[in-house]
Amino acid sequence: MRLKMNVLAIAGQGGLVDTPLLSSSHGIRLAELLNNATFIGVDDVVAASCCGHWTDCQPDDLYVAIVGPECDGHDFAHEAIQRGARAIVTERLLAVDFPQVIVPDTRLAYGSICHALGGQPCDHLVTIGVSGTDGKTVTAHLIRCILTEAGKQTGLTSSIEVNLGAKRQAVPSSDFNAPTLANQLAQMAINGCSHAVVEVPSESLAQHSIAGVNFDVSVLTNIRREGVGDTGSFRNYRRANLRMLDSLKPSGLAILNSDDPVTNSCLDNIEVPFLTTAIKQEAEISAKLLERARSEQTFLLIAGNESVPVRTSIIGDQHIRNCLAAAATGLSLGIDLTTIAAGLEKAGQLPGRLERVECGQPFSVWVDAARTVGQISNALRTVRQVTSGQVWCICTIDDNQTPELRRRLGEVIDRAADQSVITRATVDSMVDYEPVHQVLDGFRNPGDAELIPDRFKSIEWVLSNAKTGDSVLVTGCGERPFAILGDENWTVTDRDVCQAWLYDHASLKPGDLMDEASNKSDIYRMDDYR
Repeated sequence: MRLKMNVLAIAGQGGLVDTPLLSSSHGIRLAELLNNATFIGVDDVVAASCCGHWTDCQPDDLYVAIVGPECDGHDFAHEAIQRGARAIVTERLLAVDFPQVIVPDTRLAYGSICHALGGQPCDHLVTIGVSGTDGKTVTAHLIRCILTEAGKQTGLTSSIEVNLGAKRQAVPSSDFNAPTLANQLAQMAINGCSHAVVEVPSESLAQHSIAGVNFDVSVLTNIRREGVGDTGSFRNYRRANLRMLDSLKPSGLAILNSDDPVTNSCLDNIEVPFLTTAIKQEAEISAKLLERARSEQTFLLIAGNESVPVRTSIIGDQHIRNCLAAAATGLSLGIDLTTIAAGLEKAGQLPGRLERVECGQPFSVWVDAARTVGQISNALRTVRQVTSGQVWCICTIDDNQTPELRRRLGEVIDRAADQSVITRATVDSMVDYEPVHQVLDGFRNPGDAELIPDRFKSIEWVLSNAKTGDSVLVTGCGERPFAILGDENWTVTDRDVCQAWLYDHASLKPGDLMDEASNKSDIYRMDDYR
Protein backbone atom coordinates (compact mmCIF):
# COMPACT_ATOMS: atom_id res chain seq x y z
CA MET A 1 0.00 0.00 0.00
CA ARG A 2 1.16 3.55 -0.78
CA LEU A 3 0.86 6.53 1.51
CA LYS A 4 1.07 10.11 0.25
CA MET A 5 1.72 13.27 2.21
CA ASN A 6 -1.37 14.34 4.16
CA VAL A 7 -2.03 17.85 5.51
CA LEU A 8 -4.34 17.90 8.53
CA ALA A 9 -6.94 20.57 9.16
CA ILE A 10 -6.63 21.68 12.78
CA ALA A 11 -9.31 23.64 14.59
CA GLY A 12 -8.15 27.15 15.41
CA GLN A 13 -9.85 30.11 17.02
CA GLY A 14 -11.29 31.16 13.70
CA GLY A 15 -12.52 27.70 12.74
CA LEU A 16 -10.82 25.09 10.57
CA VAL A 17 -7.57 26.21 9.02
CA ASP A 18 -5.17 24.29 6.82
CA THR A 19 -2.01 23.75 8.83
CA PRO A 20 0.88 21.71 7.44
CA LEU A 21 2.09 19.29 10.10
CA LEU A 22 5.09 17.96 8.19
CA SER A 23 8.71 18.89 8.65
CA SER A 24 8.67 20.35 5.15
CA SER A 25 5.92 21.70 2.94
CA HIS A 26 7.36 19.47 0.22
CA GLY A 27 7.70 16.28 2.26
CA ILE A 28 9.53 14.75 5.19
CA ARG A 29 13.30 14.69 5.69
CA LEU A 30 14.51 11.20 6.61
CA ALA A 31 17.67 12.55 8.26
CA GLU A 32 15.46 14.27 10.83
CA LEU A 33 13.04 11.37 11.21
CA LEU A 34 15.38 8.35 11.29
CA ASN A 35 18.14 9.18 13.75
CA ASN A 36 19.89 5.80 13.44
CA ALA A 37 19.94 5.71 9.63
CA THR A 38 23.01 5.57 7.39
CA PHE A 39 22.72 7.37 4.05
CA ILE A 40 24.46 5.91 1.00
CA GLY A 41 24.92 8.06 -2.11
CA VAL A 42 23.05 11.01 -0.64
CA ASP A 43 23.14 13.21 2.49
CA ASP A 44 19.35 13.22 2.99
CA VAL A 45 16.14 12.10 1.33
CA VAL A 46 12.98 14.19 1.16
CA ALA A 47 9.88 12.11 0.50
CA ALA A 48 6.22 12.98 -0.01
CA SER A 49 5.01 9.38 -0.54
CA CYS A 50 6.14 5.87 0.25
CA CYS A 51 5.26 2.25 -0.37
CA GLY A 52 6.16 -1.06 1.23
CA HIS A 53 5.65 -3.31 -1.80
CA TRP A 54 7.39 -2.92 -5.12
CA THR A 55 4.19 -3.49 -7.13
CA ASP A 56 2.70 -0.35 -5.52
CA CYS A 57 5.72 1.80 -6.36
CA GLN A 58 5.08 4.93 -8.43
CA PRO A 59 7.45 7.70 -9.60
CA ASP A 60 9.13 9.58 -6.72
CA ASP A 61 7.92 7.10 -4.10
CA LEU A 62 10.20 6.13 -1.25
CA TYR A 63 10.47 2.33 -1.44
CA VAL A 64 10.81 0.55 1.92
CA ALA A 65 12.18 -2.97 1.53
CA ILE A 66 10.39 -5.11 4.12
CA VAL A 67 11.16 -8.71 5.00
CA GLY A 68 7.78 -10.46 5.00
CA PRO A 69 6.68 -13.98 5.91
CA GLU A 70 6.66 -15.07 2.26
CA CYS A 71 9.14 -12.82 0.45
CA ASP A 72 11.98 -10.38 1.06
CA GLY A 73 11.36 -6.87 -0.27
CA HIS A 74 15.11 -6.38 -0.70
CA ASP A 75 15.03 -8.84 -3.59
CA PHE A 76 12.78 -6.49 -5.58
CA ALA A 77 14.80 -3.30 -5.29
CA HIS A 78 15.55 -3.29 -9.04
CA GLU A 79 11.84 -3.50 -9.86
CA ALA A 80 11.09 -0.57 -7.53
CA ILE A 81 13.83 1.48 -9.17
CA GLN A 82 12.44 0.72 -12.63
CA ARG A 83 9.03 1.93 -11.45
CA GLY A 84 10.53 5.30 -10.47
CA ALA A 85 11.41 5.01 -6.78
CA ARG A 86 13.18 8.08 -5.34
CA ALA A 87 15.29 6.09 -2.84
CA ILE A 88 15.30 2.78 -1.00
CA VAL A 89 15.07 2.23 2.74
CA THR A 90 16.86 -1.03 3.44
CA GLU A 91 18.33 -3.15 6.22
CA ARG A 92 21.50 -3.98 4.26
CA LEU A 93 23.66 -2.46 1.54
CA LEU A 94 22.21 -3.40 -1.83
CA ALA A 95 24.20 -3.93 -5.05
CA VAL A 96 22.55 -0.98 -6.79
CA ASP A 97 23.96 2.42 -7.73
CA PHE A 98 21.04 4.24 -6.17
CA PRO A 99 20.33 6.33 -3.01
CA GLN A 100 19.93 4.02 -0.03
CA VAL A 101 18.92 4.62 3.59
CA ILE A 102 20.15 1.77 5.80
CA VAL A 103 18.23 1.20 9.05
CA PRO A 104 18.27 -1.60 11.66
CA ASP A 105 14.62 -2.57 11.02
CA THR A 106 12.70 -1.41 7.96
CA ARG A 107 9.36 -2.29 9.56
CA LEU A 108 9.99 0.23 12.34
CA ALA A 109 11.20 2.80 9.82
CA TYR A 110 8.15 2.18 7.62
CA GLY A 111 5.76 2.93 10.48
CA SER A 112 7.59 6.10 11.42
CA ILE A 113 7.61 7.29 7.80
CA CYS A 114 3.90 6.56 7.31
CA HIS A 115 2.86 8.52 10.40
CA ALA A 116 5.16 11.40 9.49
CA LEU A 117 3.58 11.54 6.03
CA GLY A 118 0.18 11.47 7.75
CA GLY A 119 1.10 14.57 9.74
CA GLN A 120 1.87 12.77 13.03
CA PRO A 121 -1.85 12.41 13.88
CA CYS A 122 -1.10 11.01 17.35
CA ASP A 123 0.21 14.46 18.29
CA HIS A 124 -3.30 15.81 17.71
CA LEU A 125 -5.35 12.96 19.18
CA VAL A 126 -5.71 11.32 22.56
CA THR A 127 -4.95 7.82 21.33
CA ILE A 128 -5.95 4.61 23.13
CA GLY A 129 -4.64 1.22 22.01
CA VAL A 130 -6.28 -2.07 23.00
CA SER A 131 -4.58 -5.43 22.54
CA GLY A 132 -4.51 -8.91 24.08
CA THR A 133 -5.75 -12.41 23.31
CA ASP A 134 -9.46 -12.01 24.10
CA GLY A 135 -11.81 -9.09 24.63
CA LYS A 136 -10.08 -6.51 22.40
CA THR A 137 -13.07 -5.68 20.22
CA VAL A 138 -15.59 -5.35 23.05
CA THR A 139 -13.20 -3.31 25.21
CA ALA A 140 -12.44 -0.92 22.33
CA HIS A 141 -16.16 -0.33 21.74
CA LEU A 142 -16.83 0.17 25.45
CA ILE A 143 -14.08 2.80 25.63
CA ARG A 144 -15.55 4.61 22.64
CA CYS A 145 -19.00 4.58 24.34
CA ILE A 146 -17.55 6.08 27.54
CA LEU A 147 -15.74 8.81 25.62
CA THR A 148 -18.88 9.58 23.60
CA GLU A 149 -20.92 9.82 26.81
CA ALA A 150 -18.32 12.27 28.11
CA GLY A 151 -18.88 14.44 25.04
CA LYS A 152 -15.67 13.52 23.19
CA GLN A 153 -15.78 13.06 19.43
CA THR A 154 -14.08 9.70 19.09
CA GLY A 155 -12.79 7.72 16.15
CA LEU A 156 -12.60 3.94 16.28
CA THR A 157 -10.88 1.24 14.32
CA SER A 158 -11.75 -2.33 15.26
CA SER A 159 -12.36 -5.71 13.69
CA ILE A 160 -16.09 -5.02 13.27
CA GLU A 161 -16.25 -1.27 12.69
CA VAL A 162 -14.18 1.68 11.57
CA ASN A 163 -15.51 5.14 12.43
CA LEU A 164 -13.35 8.00 11.21
CA GLY A 165 -15.53 10.73 12.67
CA ALA A 166 -17.99 13.11 11.02
CA LYS A 167 -20.41 10.16 10.74
CA ARG A 168 -18.10 8.51 8.24
CA GLN A 169 -18.21 4.73 8.38
CA ALA A 170 -15.76 2.39 6.72
CA VAL A 171 -15.53 -1.36 6.30
CA PRO A 172 -12.74 -2.79 8.50
CA SER A 173 -9.63 -3.63 6.51
CA SER A 174 -8.58 -7.25 6.37
CA ASP A 175 -4.98 -6.10 6.90
CA PHE A 176 -3.80 -4.11 9.88
CA ASN A 177 -0.70 -2.28 8.69
CA ALA A 178 1.21 0.95 9.19
CA PRO A 179 -0.07 2.94 6.16
CA THR A 180 -3.70 1.97 6.78
CA LEU A 181 -3.50 2.94 10.45
CA ALA A 182 -1.67 6.20 9.72
CA ASN A 183 -4.29 7.14 7.14
CA GLN A 184 -7.18 6.28 9.48
CA LEU A 185 -5.77 8.33 12.35
CA ALA A 186 -5.07 11.24 10.03
CA GLN A 187 -8.66 11.15 8.77
CA MET A 188 -9.96 11.12 12.34
CA ALA A 189 -7.96 14.28 13.10
CA ILE A 190 -9.12 15.94 9.88
CA ASN A 191 -12.75 15.10 10.74
CA GLY A 192 -12.49 16.78 14.13
CA CYS A 193 -11.99 13.82 16.45
CA SER A 194 -10.29 14.57 19.74
CA HIS A 195 -9.84 10.90 20.69
CA ALA A 196 -9.05 7.69 18.82
CA VAL A 197 -9.49 4.09 19.96
CA VAL A 198 -7.44 1.47 18.10
CA GLU A 199 -7.91 -2.28 18.42
CA VAL A 200 -4.48 -3.80 17.81
CA PRO A 201 -4.28 -7.49 16.75
CA SER A 202 -1.58 -9.35 18.65
CA GLU A 203 0.05 -10.61 15.45
CA SER A 204 0.36 -7.01 14.25
CA LEU A 205 2.41 -6.18 17.31
CA ALA A 206 4.88 -8.91 16.34
CA GLN A 207 5.09 -7.35 12.86
CA HIS A 208 5.69 -3.83 14.25
CA SER A 209 2.53 -2.57 12.54
CA ILE A 210 2.03 0.10 15.22
CA ALA A 211 5.51 1.59 14.72
CA GLY A 212 5.15 5.35 14.65
CA VAL A 213 2.09 5.33 16.92
CA ASN A 214 2.29 6.93 20.36
CA PHE A 215 -0.51 5.94 22.74
CA ASP A 216 -1.80 7.96 25.65
CA VAL A 217 -3.31 4.77 27.09
CA SER A 218 -2.38 1.17 26.29
CA VAL A 219 -4.85 -1.52 27.37
CA LEU A 220 -3.74 -5.15 27.59
CA THR A 221 -6.77 -7.39 28.15
CA ASN A 222 -4.95 -10.71 28.73
CA ILE A 223 -2.16 -12.91 27.37
CA ARG A 224 -3.11 -16.55 26.73
CA ARG A 225 -1.25 -19.41 25.13
CA GLU A 226 -3.90 -20.08 22.51
CA GLY A 227 -3.09 -16.76 20.85
CA VAL A 228 0.46 -17.77 19.87
CA GLY A 229 -0.40 -18.18 16.18
CA ASP A 230 2.38 -17.16 13.78
CA THR A 231 4.62 -15.77 16.53
CA GLY A 232 6.15 -19.23 16.88
CA SER A 233 6.29 -19.56 20.65
CA PHE A 234 4.49 -18.32 23.73
CA ARG A 235 7.61 -16.41 24.76
CA ASN A 236 7.56 -14.48 21.48
CA TYR A 237 3.81 -13.93 21.80
CA ARG A 238 4.12 -12.54 25.32
CA ARG A 239 6.95 -10.24 24.25
CA ALA A 240 4.89 -9.01 21.29
CA ASN A 241 1.90 -8.14 23.50
CA LEU A 242 4.04 -6.32 26.04
CA ARG A 243 5.40 -4.27 23.13
CA MET A 244 2.18 -2.24 23.40
CA LEU A 245 3.66 -0.63 26.50
CA ASP A 246 6.73 0.53 24.55
CA SER A 247 4.48 2.69 22.36
CA LEU A 248 3.23 4.84 25.23
CA LYS A 249 3.84 8.57 25.23
CA PRO A 250 6.09 9.82 28.09
CA SER A 251 2.94 10.80 30.00
CA GLY A 252 1.09 7.61 29.01
CA LEU A 253 -0.51 4.96 31.20
CA ALA A 254 -1.05 1.21 30.84
CA ILE A 255 -4.21 -0.67 31.90
CA LEU A 256 -3.47 -4.26 32.96
CA ASN A 257 -5.65 -7.21 34.00
CA SER A 258 -4.46 -8.69 37.31
CA ASP A 259 -6.84 -11.64 36.93
CA ASP A 260 -4.77 -12.82 33.98
CA PRO A 261 -1.96 -15.02 35.39
CA VAL A 262 0.57 -14.14 32.68
CA THR A 263 0.02 -10.40 32.97
CA ASN A 264 0.07 -10.63 36.77
CA SER A 265 3.44 -12.38 36.68
CA CYS A 266 4.88 -9.50 34.61
CA LEU A 267 3.74 -6.63 36.85
CA ASP A 268 6.99 -6.39 38.85
CA ASN A 269 9.01 -5.97 35.65
CA ILE A 270 6.84 -3.33 33.98
CA GLU A 271 8.55 0.06 34.08
CA VAL A 272 5.73 2.30 32.82
CA PRO A 273 2.94 3.72 35.02
CA PHE A 274 -0.08 1.39 35.11
CA LEU A 275 -3.48 0.74 36.67
CA THR A 276 -4.67 -2.79 37.43
CA THR A 277 -8.18 -4.20 37.07
CA ALA A 278 -9.56 -7.46 38.44
CA ILE A 279 -12.56 -9.34 39.78
CA LYS A 280 -10.76 -11.96 41.86
CA GLN A 281 -7.34 -10.37 42.57
CA GLU A 282 -6.36 -7.16 44.33
CA ALA A 283 -6.56 -4.22 41.92
CA GLU A 284 -7.13 -0.45 41.76
CA ILE A 285 -10.32 -0.95 39.73
CA SER A 286 -12.54 -3.91 40.66
CA ALA A 287 -16.10 -5.18 40.45
CA LYS A 288 -18.60 -7.28 42.38
CA LEU A 289 -21.36 -9.18 40.59
CA LEU A 290 -24.80 -8.35 41.97
CA GLU A 291 -27.19 -10.15 39.61
CA ARG A 292 -27.04 -12.10 36.37
CA ALA A 293 -29.94 -13.17 34.14
CA ARG A 294 -30.25 -14.34 30.54
CA SER A 295 -30.71 -10.85 29.13
CA GLU A 296 -28.63 -8.68 31.46
CA GLN A 297 -26.33 -8.52 34.46
CA THR A 298 -25.65 -5.94 37.16
CA PHE A 299 -22.33 -5.42 38.91
CA LEU A 300 -20.83 -2.88 41.28
CA LEU A 301 -17.96 -0.93 39.72
CA ILE A 302 -15.45 -0.03 42.44
CA ALA A 303 -12.66 2.55 42.14
CA GLY A 304 -11.00 3.42 45.43
CA ASN A 305 -13.66 4.75 47.82
CA GLU A 306 -16.19 5.25 45.02
CA SER A 307 -18.59 2.70 43.58
CA VAL A 308 -21.48 2.71 41.15
CA PRO A 309 -23.84 -0.02 39.86
CA VAL A 310 -23.63 -0.90 36.17
CA ARG A 311 -26.20 -2.87 34.19
CA THR A 312 -25.11 -4.44 30.88
CA SER A 313 -26.96 -6.43 28.23
CA ILE A 314 -23.89 -8.60 27.55
CA ILE A 315 -23.40 -11.09 30.37
CA GLY A 316 -20.44 -13.02 31.78
CA ASP A 317 -17.30 -12.45 33.86
CA GLN A 318 -15.29 -11.76 30.72
CA HIS A 319 -17.57 -8.85 29.89
CA ILE A 320 -17.17 -7.46 33.41
CA ARG A 321 -13.38 -7.56 32.92
CA ASN A 322 -13.80 -5.76 29.60
CA CYS A 323 -15.90 -3.12 31.37
CA LEU A 324 -13.23 -2.72 34.04
CA ALA A 325 -10.54 -2.12 31.41
CA ALA A 326 -12.74 0.47 29.72
CA ALA A 327 -13.62 2.09 33.06
CA ALA A 328 -9.94 2.32 34.04
CA THR A 329 -9.23 4.00 30.71
CA GLY A 330 -11.98 6.53 31.34
CA LEU A 331 -10.71 7.28 34.84
CA SER A 332 -7.17 7.76 33.54
CA LEU A 333 -8.54 10.39 31.14
CA GLY A 334 -10.33 12.28 33.92
CA ILE A 335 -13.89 11.02 33.31
CA ASP A 336 -16.04 10.65 36.43
CA LEU A 337 -17.41 7.27 37.53
CA THR A 338 -21.07 8.17 36.92
CA THR A 339 -20.38 9.10 33.28
CA ILE A 340 -18.33 5.92 32.85
CA ALA A 341 -21.22 3.79 34.14
CA ALA A 342 -23.66 5.52 31.79
CA GLY A 343 -21.35 4.89 28.84
CA LEU A 344 -20.99 1.21 29.69
CA GLU A 345 -24.75 0.80 29.95
CA LYS A 346 -25.41 2.53 26.63
CA ALA A 347 -23.01 0.20 24.80
CA GLY A 348 -25.74 -2.42 24.47
CA GLN A 349 -25.04 -5.64 22.59
CA LEU A 350 -22.29 -6.02 20.00
CA PRO A 351 -22.67 -8.18 16.87
CA GLY A 352 -21.42 -11.70 17.49
CA ARG A 353 -20.18 -11.07 21.04
CA LEU A 354 -22.42 -13.33 23.12
CA GLU A 355 -25.24 -11.66 21.23
CA ARG A 356 -28.68 -12.80 22.38
CA VAL A 357 -31.22 -13.56 19.66
CA GLU A 358 -34.71 -12.97 21.04
CA CYS A 359 -37.72 -13.78 18.85
CA GLY A 360 -40.17 -14.84 21.56
CA GLN A 361 -38.96 -18.46 21.71
CA PRO A 362 -39.17 -20.41 25.01
CA PHE A 363 -35.41 -21.08 25.05
CA SER A 364 -32.34 -18.84 24.82
CA VAL A 365 -30.15 -18.41 21.75
CA TRP A 366 -26.73 -16.75 21.67
CA VAL A 367 -24.41 -16.07 18.74
CA ASP A 368 -20.74 -15.73 19.62
CA ALA A 369 -17.53 -15.34 17.62
CA ALA A 370 -15.71 -17.72 20.02
CA ARG A 371 -13.20 -19.88 18.16
CA THR A 372 -10.50 -20.67 20.72
CA VAL A 373 -10.59 -22.98 23.71
CA GLY A 374 -10.66 -20.11 26.21
CA GLN A 375 -13.34 -18.18 24.35
CA ILE A 376 -15.68 -21.15 24.00
CA SER A 377 -15.04 -22.21 27.60
CA ASN A 378 -15.94 -18.73 28.89
CA ALA A 379 -19.06 -18.54 26.73
CA LEU A 380 -20.31 -21.98 27.80
CA ARG A 381 -19.61 -21.21 31.47
CA THR A 382 -21.60 -17.99 31.23
CA VAL A 383 -24.52 -19.60 29.43
CA ARG A 384 -24.60 -22.47 31.94
CA GLN A 385 -25.07 -20.02 34.82
CA VAL A 386 -28.39 -18.74 33.41
CA THR A 387 -29.77 -22.02 32.02
CA SER A 388 -32.27 -24.25 33.79
CA GLY A 389 -32.38 -26.87 31.01
CA GLN A 390 -29.78 -28.24 28.63
CA VAL A 391 -26.96 -26.31 26.97
CA TRP A 392 -26.56 -26.90 23.21
CA CYS A 393 -23.31 -25.90 21.53
CA ILE A 394 -22.54 -25.62 17.82
CA CYS A 395 -18.77 -25.97 17.33
CA THR A 396 -17.19 -24.77 14.07
CA ILE A 397 -14.23 -26.48 12.44
CA ASP A 398 -11.68 -23.87 11.40
CA ASP A 399 -9.06 -24.62 8.73
CA ASN A 400 -6.51 -22.66 10.78
CA GLN A 401 -6.91 -24.83 13.86
CA THR A 402 -4.15 -27.25 14.81
CA PRO A 403 -4.98 -30.90 15.61
CA GLU A 404 -4.13 -30.26 19.26
CA LEU A 405 -6.44 -27.24 19.40
CA ARG A 406 -9.29 -29.25 17.88
CA ARG A 407 -8.80 -32.01 20.45
CA ARG A 408 -8.90 -29.47 23.28
CA LEU A 409 -12.05 -27.91 21.81
CA GLY A 410 -13.63 -31.36 21.91
CA GLU A 411 -12.67 -31.73 25.57
CA VAL A 412 -14.17 -28.37 26.52
CA ILE A 413 -17.43 -28.90 24.64
CA ASP A 414 -17.80 -32.47 25.93
CA ARG A 415 -17.36 -31.25 29.50
CA ALA A 416 -19.33 -27.98 29.40
CA ALA A 417 -22.22 -28.67 26.97
CA ASP A 418 -25.05 -31.20 27.26
CA GLN A 419 -25.56 -31.49 23.51
CA SER A 420 -23.00 -30.65 20.83
CA VAL A 421 -22.94 -30.34 17.04
CA ILE A 422 -19.80 -30.14 14.90
CA THR A 423 -20.16 -28.13 11.70
CA ARG A 424 -18.25 -25.93 9.28
CA ALA A 425 -18.37 -22.24 8.41
CA THR A 426 -19.89 -23.03 5.02
CA VAL A 427 -23.03 -24.37 3.37
CA ASP A 428 -21.04 -26.90 1.37
CA SER A 429 -21.96 -30.43 2.42
CA MET A 430 -18.52 -31.75 1.45
CA VAL A 431 -16.38 -32.39 4.49
CA ASP A 432 -12.87 -33.51 5.32
CA TYR A 433 -13.39 -36.03 8.10
CA GLU A 434 -9.86 -35.77 9.51
CA PRO A 435 -10.52 -32.46 11.33
CA VAL A 436 -13.80 -33.90 12.61
CA HIS A 437 -12.01 -36.89 14.11
CA GLN A 438 -9.50 -34.52 15.71
CA VAL A 439 -12.34 -32.75 17.54
CA LEU A 440 -13.94 -36.08 18.47
CA ASP A 441 -10.63 -37.20 19.98
CA GLY A 442 -11.43 -34.86 22.85
CA PHE A 443 -14.77 -36.51 23.62
CA ARG A 444 -15.02 -39.29 26.18
CA ASN A 445 -17.74 -40.83 24.00
CA PRO A 446 -17.47 -39.57 20.39
CA GLY A 447 -20.98 -40.85 19.70
CA ASP A 448 -22.38 -38.06 21.89
CA ALA A 449 -21.58 -35.43 19.23
CA GLU A 450 -23.62 -34.80 16.08
CA LEU A 451 -21.83 -34.11 12.79
CA ILE A 452 -23.80 -31.82 10.44
CA PRO A 453 -21.36 -30.26 7.90
CA ASP A 454 -23.91 -27.84 6.37
CA ARG A 455 -24.08 -24.83 8.69
CA PHE A 456 -27.69 -23.99 7.77
CA LYS A 457 -28.83 -27.48 8.64
CA SER A 458 -26.82 -27.64 11.85
CA ILE A 459 -28.48 -24.48 13.18
CA GLU A 460 -31.92 -25.67 12.07
CA TRP A 461 -31.42 -29.07 13.73
CA VAL A 462 -30.37 -27.60 17.07
CA LEU A 463 -33.16 -25.02 17.16
CA SER A 464 -35.76 -27.66 16.27
CA ASN A 465 -34.61 -29.88 19.15
CA ALA A 466 -34.14 -27.28 21.88
CA LYS A 467 -36.78 -27.34 24.62
CA THR A 468 -38.21 -24.79 27.03
CA GLY A 469 -35.50 -23.59 29.42
CA ASP A 470 -32.63 -24.75 27.20
CA SER A 471 -29.86 -22.54 25.84
CA VAL A 472 -28.33 -22.66 22.35
CA LEU A 473 -24.83 -21.28 21.77
CA VAL A 474 -23.76 -20.87 18.13
CA THR A 475 -19.99 -20.31 17.98
CA GLY A 476 -17.29 -19.80 15.40
CA CYS A 477 -18.53 -17.06 13.05
CA GLY A 478 -20.08 -14.33 15.17
CA GLU A 479 -20.86 -11.29 13.04
CA ARG A 480 -18.92 -12.61 10.02
CA PRO A 481 -21.04 -13.83 7.09
CA PHE A 482 -20.58 -17.52 6.33
CA ALA A 483 -22.49 -17.52 3.04
CA ILE A 484 -23.19 -15.21 0.11
CA LEU A 485 -26.41 -15.97 -1.75
CA GLY A 486 -28.16 -14.81 -4.91
CA ASP A 487 -27.17 -12.48 -7.70
CA GLU A 488 -27.16 -9.53 -5.28
CA ASN A 489 -24.54 -11.14 -3.01
CA TRP A 490 -26.85 -11.43 -0.01
CA THR A 491 -24.61 -12.06 3.00
CA VAL A 492 -25.86 -14.47 5.66
CA THR A 493 -24.78 -14.59 9.31
CA ASP A 494 -25.61 -16.96 12.15
CA ARG A 495 -27.96 -14.35 13.57
CA ASP A 496 -29.85 -14.16 10.24
CA VAL A 497 -30.41 -17.92 10.16
CA CYS A 498 -31.46 -18.08 13.81
CA GLN A 499 -33.95 -15.24 13.36
CA ALA A 500 -35.36 -16.77 10.17
CA TRP A 501 -35.95 -20.16 11.77
CA LEU A 502 -37.35 -18.74 15.02
CA TYR A 503 -39.80 -16.44 13.24
CA ASP A 504 -40.81 -19.23 10.85
CA HIS A 505 -41.64 -21.49 13.77
CA ALA A 506 -42.93 -18.94 16.25
CA SER A 507 -46.32 -19.53 17.83
CA LEU A 508 -48.71 -16.72 16.98
CA LYS A 509 -50.97 -17.34 19.95
CA PRO A 510 -51.79 -14.21 21.95
CA GLY A 511 -49.08 -13.40 24.45
CA ASP A 512 -46.51 -15.72 22.88
CA LEU A 513 -44.78 -13.06 20.80
CA MET A 514 -44.36 -9.33 20.88
CA ASP A 515 -46.34 -7.51 18.20
CA GLU A 516 -43.20 -6.48 16.36
CA ALA A 517 -42.04 -10.09 16.28
CA SER A 518 -45.32 -11.10 14.60
CA ASN A 519 -44.84 -8.38 12.02
CA LYS A 520 -41.36 -9.66 11.25
CA SER A 521 -42.45 -13.25 10.70
CA ASP A 522 -42.97 -12.60 7.00
CA ILE A 523 -39.61 -10.84 6.65
CA TYR A 524 -37.36 -13.63 7.89
CA ARG A 525 -38.16 -16.80 5.95
CA MET A 526 -36.01 -19.86 6.28
CA ASP A 527 -36.82 -20.94 2.73
CA ASP A 528 -35.01 -17.84 1.47
CA TYR A 529 -31.78 -19.20 2.92
CA ARG A 530 -32.28 -22.71 1.59
